[in-house]
Amino acid sequence: MKLAGKTDVGSVRPENQDDYRAGELNSDAAWGLVCDGMGGARGGREASVSACDVIEHIFHEQYAQCLPGDEERFLKRALINANRFVFQKASREEELAGMGTTAVCALVRGGSAFICHAGDSRAYLVRGGKLTQLTHDHSYVQELVDCGTITAEEAEHHPQKNIITRALGVDYRLDPEFTSLPVQKGDILLLCTDGLTNVLPKEKIEEIFTKGGFYDIPDRLVDAANAGGGPDNITALLLGVEPLEVKHG
Repeated sequence: MKLAGKTDVGSVRPENQDDYRAGELNSDAAWGLVCDGMGGARGGREASVSACDVIEHIFHEQYAQCLPGDEERFLKRALINANRFVFQKASREEELAGMGTTAVCALVRGGSAFICHAGDSRAYLVRGGKLTQLTHDHSYVQELVDCGTITAEEAEHHPQKNIITRALGVDYRLDPEFTSLPVQKGDILLLCTDGLTNVLPKEKIEEIFTKGGFYDIPDRLVDAANAGGGPDNITALLLGVEPLEVKHG
């Protein structure tokens, strides 16, 4: 597996409330996580970092118990535990009230990718230079698209695009969404926040993936989003399906 990632404050926001983590589990397995915090000056950063800390700890301490077939249970439990931690922290500290964070988490092993998410941070499969979205946004605008009220094209510039319908920390209960798919050597998983996808169209992201080396891609994605105005924090994390090579960007 290969790993490379970058997060950036962008060109407008005063603080980076995104966070990400990734790690090798063995020569044929790796995991990655991207979070996008929300909720005031302190809250957003606190929510994303806290969620990442909890989920990273679960991978370090409990992954050995994740047997084949247990992936959905393991990933959902990781996000649910992080949700409860962030929610309880927000309940205890008045200045953190209402904070929350999106999360998209991927585990790649045994020729499969397992993805669990809440919110509008996304996972994509890049195969043969083509980008396929793997996650379904948990947002008000996506619900309008799903029921046919607006088109996907109209959703791209909808004024309420930032309203999230599912996130970690905003409610004691959480129902994260899970999906899985087979992967093959040469595939790349892209986990990213909406600071990237709201600025760069699919075609531009595909173009960046066809030029330059694997470890340069996160920097080039961030640079392109900033060149497009960088209105939000930007995070891009790559998991490349190639054995025996790991590097953190």
